[in-house]
Amino acid sequence: MKHTRLIVLIAIIVLFSFNLSFAYERVVLLAPDAADIFHKLGLDSVVVGKTRNVKLFKNATVVGTHLTVNTEILLSLKPDLIVVRNRTKFNLPKLKKAKILTYNPHTLNEILKEIELIGEMFNKKEEAKKLINSLTDKIKHLKTIDKKPKVVFEVMQTPYLLAGKRCIVSDIIKTAGGINIIDKNRMFVRAQEESILLKKPDIYIYEVGPMNRNPTPPNKRVMFKNYKMLVIKVDESKFLRSNTVSFDDVVFLNNIFYNWSKKKR
Repeated sequence: MKHTRLIVLIAIIVLFSFNLSFAYERVVLLAPDAADIFHKLGLDSVVVGKTRNVKLFKNATVVGTHLTVNTEILLSLKPDLIVVRNRTKFNLPKLKKAKILTYNPHTLNEILKEIELIGEMFNKKEEAKKLINSLTDKIKHLKTIDKKPKVVFEVMQTPYLLAGKRCIVSDIIKTAGGINIIDKNRMFVRAQEESILLKKPDIYIYEVGPMNRNPTPPNKRVMFKNYKMLVIKVDESKFLRSNTVSFDDVVFLNNIFYNWSKKKR
């Protein structure tokens, strides 16, 4: 009798743990950055909804953009987990079973913590561990930068917006061996080109994408055309999203900073 009770107790514990590990089966991603993480952890099958600019998860329904959500479509998907970048940006309908997960890392270390958390939530601890190890390996052997370049990262030409300290780009630049000349503790910082010129940047990075569709290359603008600096054009989707690609960005910039530094010796 005692053995029977013990077996039943063990079975209940195992069953409870199993259900807890797979608590979320219908996920809506309103944070585009998190899509890359879910995909690389092998969670494509649980994603039933996504924003318009997420290319992954072909079977998932588009519920709007990362700023505007179609409430009717969202309700029809009956999600049990909604991943958002900022809770206050959405007037989400009250769903009895749906939990909200905020995914908004500002540094590389915070990205790793989010991967670990999502791995735990979906019983993907081993997959998360392997992914974390592969990402940290990428930045273990970065080249040493003797002379750190002063860097500016343009998010948008009009209005003129630059990446601040709370933007993932700032930590990417720092880890790669550079110095973000915008030291305000904000995601994006409004500025004047004159003020940036006074800071004498060594490297000017500008993105091209939905937020900066057709920017004039900085070295062809009136303010900067006579100023000597290295100008780098990058893809917005690869730099502004906080995910595994951020670690590739570090390696990319580290090589650029290293080559620039060698020329300045």
